[in-house]
Amino acid sequence: MTFRLAVLTVTMLMAPALAVAGPVRLDAATQARLQIRTAPIGTAHTTAAVDGFATVQDPSPLLQLLGDLTTAEAAATASQAEAARTAALAKDATVSTKTAEAAKAQAVADQAKAAVLKQRLAVEWGAAFARLPDSDLSALAHDLAMAQAAIVRVDTPSGAGLNTAKSAVLDLGPLGSANARVLGIARTADARLQSPGLITLVTGSQAAYLSTGLAIKARLYGGGISDGVLIPNAALLRSAGQVYAWVKTGPFAFDKRAVHSVRVTADGLIVQDGFRLGDTVVVQGASALLAAETPHAASAAKDGDD
Repeated sequence: MTFRLAVLTVTMLMAPALAVAGPVRLDAATQARLQIRTAPIGTAHTTAAVDGFATVQDPSPLLQLLGDLTTAEAAATASQAEAARTAALAKDATVSTKTAEAAKAQAVADQAKAAVLKQRLAVEWGAAFARLPDSDLSALAHDLAMAQAAIVRVDTPSGAGLNTAKSAVLDLGPLGSANARVLGIARTADARLQSPGLITLVTGSQAAYLSTGLAIKARLYGGGISDGVLIPNAALLRSAGQVYAWVKTGPFAFDKRAVHSVRVTADGLIVQDGFRLGDTVVVQGASALLAAETPHAASAAKDGDD
C-alpha cells in the first residue's frame, strides 16, 4: 500500500494538470447496474484518533416524543390565547370570574405539560436536543423519518477519548464511511464497556445505510487543527498520468476532479484544494464512470467541431 501511494504521489508531482471534460450523467438504473457507491469526504485531523464502537439508535421513541411535544406546545399556545381572551371578557362581566380562572388554570397546565416533555427530551436524548429550536427539531424529525439522518451512539473502553471528541468516522465496510457530529454525552451508560457514551448525528446519503441496531467500528477525533480533507484510497483513480476522484454533484451527475496531494497517509491522500468537506466521492465503480466518460468526451469534441 505504501509503495502504491508513493507511486501515485510521484505521478501527481510530475504530470501536468489535464483538462477535465464536463460532468458524466447516469440515471439511477445505470448507477445501480454499474454498482456505483459513494461516501462523503472526511476531515483529515492532526489529533490522534481513538477507536470505539458505534450502535445505531432506534429513532422511533424520539419521533414519538417530538410529536407529543409539538402537540403539547400547540395546546399551550391555544390555551394561553384563550386565557387572555377570557380575562379581558371577565373585566366587563361578559364571562364569569370562574370561567376566566378555569381558562388560566388550563393554560398553566398545558404549559407545564409542554415543559415536562421538553425536560424528557433532555433527560432521554441529551441537552443538545432540548436546546434546538422547534424548526430544527421538526427538520430533524423529517430527516430521521426519511433516512436522511441517523442517531448513533459511540462508546470506547472506559470512556477513553470521549471528553475531547468532536467528531467520529463510522466504518461501513464496503459501503465506505460516514462522518458523524458529536452532540453530547449519552444519558445511559454502557455497562459492558463501562463507557458513558456519546450521542452523534449522521446526515446525508450515508445515513440510509445506518439501520437501527447496526453495530460498527468507529474512530473518534478531537478538535485539533485540520490538515485538509481526506480522499480515501477507494476513491482514487489514475488515468492518463494523473490521479482523479469522481465527485457526485447531483442525483445523476458526476464530476472528475484532479487530486493534488498535500500528504500521503495509509487511508488515502490529504488535499487542500479542489475538494471540500461534505463532497461525496465515488468509492466503488470509478472505473465504470471513466469508461462512460470516453464517449461523452468524444461527443463533446465532435459538437465543438461542428
